[in-house]
Amino acid sequence: MGKELENKVCFIAGASGAIGSAVAECFYREGARLVLAGHAHKPDWALSDRAASERVLHVQFDICRWEEVTAAVGEALDRFGSLDVLVNCAGAQGPIGPAHTLDPAEWARAVEINLIGCFLLARAVIPQMVAQKSGRIIHFSGGGAAYARPYFTAYGASKAAVVRFTESLAEELRDSNIQVNAIAPGPVRSRMWDEMRAAGSAAGGKALSEISQMEETGGVPPSRAAALALFLAASRSKGLTGRLISGVHDRWEGFGSRITEIMKTDRGTLRRVPLD
Repeated sequence: MGKELENKVCFIAGASGAIGSAVAECFYREGARLVLAGHAHKPDWALSDRAASERVLHVQFDICRWEEVTAAVGEALDRFGSLDVLVNCAGAQGPIGPAHTLDPAEWARAVEINLIGCFLLARAVIPQMVAQKSGRIIHFSGGGAAYARPYFTAYGASKAAVVRFTESLAEELRDSNIQVNAIAPGPVRSRMWDEMRAAGSAAGGKALSEISQMEETGGVPPSRAAALALFLAASRSKGLTGRLISGVHDRWEGFGSRITEIMKTDRGTLRRVPLD
């Protein structure tokens, strides 16, 4: 069988994190040419591959600075000539604790990274995707996007906003052959996991219970989120757009034959449940 992303140019932001590095490795093994933001050195999985220097471009930028984002995208286009997939794994959990005790600047910074950074990346790549009449944009959402997450208000609010941005952008681009989706990866062992543990009682009883369970089970492997990202980047997901998909709870492996049916419903979207 051929590789699913053979010669596709995939831009991965946050590629140094647990999920981002798993996505990068998965895409690389599926034949993609990669633009990696976050890695300061060649990843271990590419060390023995002589073609890595030709297939992997490393870029550095502040996701909240428009000039730096556009410069990185320009560098990618200069190197590879096209841009087929954007995966944004960059994110910040922000301050943890009762909202009325949090530092306003830290709260705003988390929203800036999670939401404004998401917009800036999409804004930078969409003109190229529109010109080539194809593209995939994949955002990462997370816990709290679809339900209340007390003591994590910056994270929850910004990630919910990312989902609504995903839905709105998908509608805008529906006729441009550009699909936009969001992934909820589940509790992956990562920097955010360590931050939750370090917050202690400030994270609240629910989070402490989650941490205990995560410690017992080891959490969700980042390869699970990477496999879902591959599905959304590949031709198997053709027609699926504007959805929030759980890497853990949704049976997305079987979506292929059901995509037309799914797109006729509100499944995988954020909607208000009417009050009786």
